[in-house]
Amino acid sequence: MGKLLKDAASPQVLNHAWKRHKNDKTMWDESVPAVEMRNDLVYHMLQMSKELADGTYQPGSVRLFPVSKGDGRQRIISALTLRDKIAQRAVLTVLEPIAEKTFHHDSFGYRPGRTIDMALSRVREYILCGGKWVVDGDIQQFFDTIPHRPLLKILRRLIPDPELTALIERWLKVGTPRTGFFGKRKGIPQGAILSPLLCNIFLTNFDNHLASRNLSFVRYADDFLIFAPNGKEAHNALGCADQALQQLGLKLHKKKTRVAEAGPGVVFLGKKLPKLRKKIV
Repeated sequence: MGKLLKDAASPQVLNHAWKRHKNDKTMWDESVPAVEMRNDLVYHMLQMSKELADGTYQPGSVRLFPVSKGDGRQRIISALTLRDKIAQRAVLTVLEPIAEKTFHHDSFGYRPGRTIDMALSRVREYILCGGKWVVDGDIQQFFDTIPHRPLLKILRRLIPDPELTALIERWLKVGTPRTGFFGKRKGIPQGAILSPLLCNIFLTNFDNHLASRNLSFVRYADDFLIFAPNGKEAHNALGCADQALQQLGLKLHKKKTRVAEAGPGVVFLGKKLPKLRKKIV
C-alpha cells in the first residue's frame, strides 16, 4: 500500500475530515442515513479507514442535478455521499501539499491562503508594470471537458502512489458518465471535494506554457488574463494560449475571450480593471 493512501486512512486525517463535514445531513451511503451513521460513528469510520488503507474502497453512486447559470444555461452539479465527501477530504489533505509545490505563483483559484483580492492585486501590479493590453480569457465548459486519460497521466507522474491514483480514477468514473458507447470519458464532477485541486493540477501545464513564453498572466480557475504592452503582442499571446489549451484537449470560449485595452471596460472576477494613468509630459 502506498504511503499517501495510508496517510489518508490514518485516524488523525480522517478525524480532521470528519470535523469538516460532521454537520452534513447527506446520506452516509446509498442505504445508511446520516443519523443512523452517527449512532455507529466509530464503526463506520474504522470501516472506511480499513477500506482506504487496503485499497478496497469503492465510491458510492453520485446524484446529478442541474443548477441554473447566470446566462440562462445549466450546470450539472454532483452530490456525493457523506462517506465519499469524508474520504475525498482525507485524500485532499495529503495530496494538496504535494500539488501546491508544483503550482505557478500566478494561479490563485482554489488554493489555500489565496484570495480573489490577492489575484486582483497581482492584476493591478502587471498593469502598472506595462500591461496596457490584455487577453481576457475563458475556457469553454472547462470542468465538463477535462479528458480523463491526460489528467490521469499527469496524476501518475505527480503522485507516488498507484493505489491512490486508482481511487481517484474510480471517483472520476462514477461522477462523469461516458459520452457514447465508445466515447472517451471526460469532465471532473462539479461539487466533488477533489475537483478544484484536480482543476489546478491539470491547468499547471497551461500556466507553465505561458510562463515559458515570458507571458505575464493571472489565472483563477478557468478565467485568466494575459498582459501585453500593445495590441499586436496581446493577439500573439491569445494564439499562444489557444494552442496550449488545444494541446490539453480544451478550447477557448470564443464569445467570452477577447483582446482589449486594460481598463474599466474589462471585468475580471467581478471587478473592473483599474483605469490606466496617462503619463504627464
